[in-house]
Amino acid sequence: MQYDFGSTTLAIPTYAPDFDWFTLEPAKTIEWTSCYSGQKCARLLLPLDYEVPDGPTTAIALRMIPAADKENYRGTILVNPGGPGGSGTGFIERAGTNISRIVGDSFDLLGFDPRGIGASTPSADCFESDSQRRLWGLQDDYRVLNLTDGSLEVYRAREKLVAARCEEKIGGEWGIARHAGTDNVARDMLEIVQQLGQEKLQYWGFSYGTVLGQYFASLFPDKVGRLVIDGVFDAYSYAANIWDTSMVDTQVVVDAIFDFCHAAGPEKCPLWESTAAKVKERYLNVLRSVEVEPVPIPLTDPPIILTKKHLVVQLFHAGYKPLALSSLLADTIRAIETHNDTALATLGPRIVNPTTCDCATGPPQPSDVRNEAFAAIECADGDETPFNSTAFAAFFNAIVQRAPDVAPLWAGSYLQCAEWRVRPRRRYTGPFAADRTAHPLLVLSPRFDPVCPLADARAVHARFGGAGLLVQESYGHCSLAAPSLCTAKHVREYFVNGTLPEPGTVCEVDELPFVGKVPVGGSAVRALSVEDAELLDALKGLSAEVPMFRFR
Repeated sequence: MQYDFGSTTLAIPTYAPDFDWFTLEPAKTIEWTSCYSGQKCARLLLPLDYEVPDGPTTAIALRMIPAADKENYRGTILVNPGGPGGSGTGFIERAGTNISRIVGDSFDLLGFDPRGIGASTPSADCFESDSQRRLWGLQDDYRVLNLTDGSLEVYRAREKLVAARCEEKIGGEWGIARHAGTDNVARDMLEIVQQLGQEKLQYWGFSYGTVLGQYFASLFPDKVGRLVIDGVFDAYSYAANIWDTSMVDTQVVVDAIFDFCHAAGPEKCPLWESTAAKVKERYLNVLRSVEVEPVPIPLTDPPIILTKKHLVVQLFHAGYKPLALSSLLADTIRAIETHNDTALATLGPRIVNPTTCDCATGPPQPSDVRNEAFAAIECADGDETPFNSTAFAAFFNAIVQRAPDVAPLWAGSYLQCAEWRVRPRRRYTGPFAADRTAHPLLVLSPRFDPVCPLADARAVHARFGGAGLLVQESYGHCSLAAPSLCTAKHVREYFVNGTLPEPGTVCEVDELPFVGKVPVGGSAVRALSVEDAELLDALKGLSAEVPMFRFR
């Protein structure tokens, strides 16, 4: 299993020769170099083990969009896109400009690649090259994981093999897998902040980035300046390697896709039926037919075979990003129904990965490489959970009961950690709480998140004294999944002035999947100020940048 951070397409990344991270000499102080048309880059040397400050080091890649408003300068905001495994430098490339438009141009915006990830070294690579890793990925089982058809044994065998490679390549005494834990990354953030000359951290973390935020606020409560956690996973569940609690609202989000299709009407949704239940049944009919007879797509180069697993993955991804991906799902199902080979040839490369191979362009950008950092961080941060067939069957059946349409995909993470062998030199297990932080946290959550339920956000909110909670009336992963001017303005007010929303604040969204713009006062047309129009445009751009698992 890998994590995906960005585009809704699945094309193989290509090399951008305008900046080579590895020619940038790392240093023990931040030494900025101009990069990427007006941005700044650096590689900061930090101890691999903070208890051995003169021992081996890690070089942390930093990429910053400088504040445009120097007169009202308010410091630097760090961002983390999730994962674990997400590249902060890549997140700045894809989403930095739009995030800057939300928080305001008086802040620098800084993304960093956590230990083992992206352009930070040493890298959590268990394969000789990204090409070798992708060839390995091509051998994935075409079946959706099940307890009875032999697929479980195939999935386990693959995880065992990767775990053994990682133990050999990155699991030694000073291997990155033993020093990539979230507590170390939290300390890295403190070091970055201090190097920047700031007394306290300003931070916006998404998905796993909320776990990182909880670690930081628990370890360094007096160093919290502004801290937003968005799409919250409870750090106690994370540290215990508990996966089933994430699925509380998954089926609600998936079913909402069919609800929105019905509400939008036949002109906006090609799968429209007279009830939402009939829309879903139409989808399931296609899913059942593809399970029996996979769909050949001969007009792509190379040709593609579309399987049930591809469609289930597509559905789960649409749950992460309903606004960005629901139309793709509907168009795919309609094209299969009508045997439209031309449409399928266009859609196929956005569903099946990979469909191209261009080795002539050189290696991918470091931020585009999906290495083995997820397991090296999450599995090592959590309790050891060796595979037990009875326990796994109970877990599998429980999540399938909660989210029957997509839950088997989620079970792969359980298997990955069950087979992982490398344990950290030390790890932090809590408490994940603080009676008081130097400034209160802002906890932000959609009403229905497919993998980070509102219940987790409420639990975390209750453990950090004085924290604020903002609920966005939306479906999808993190607030970015649905544009909301209300939410954006609260986030900006918090960063600029430190102001928390009033208790019980709920923000509506401005656009819905299939439906489009949300009517205000009975009319879909409303006048926006220039500032609000620009802000809404930035929010729409971010809806495609929601972090999500790239299920295999």
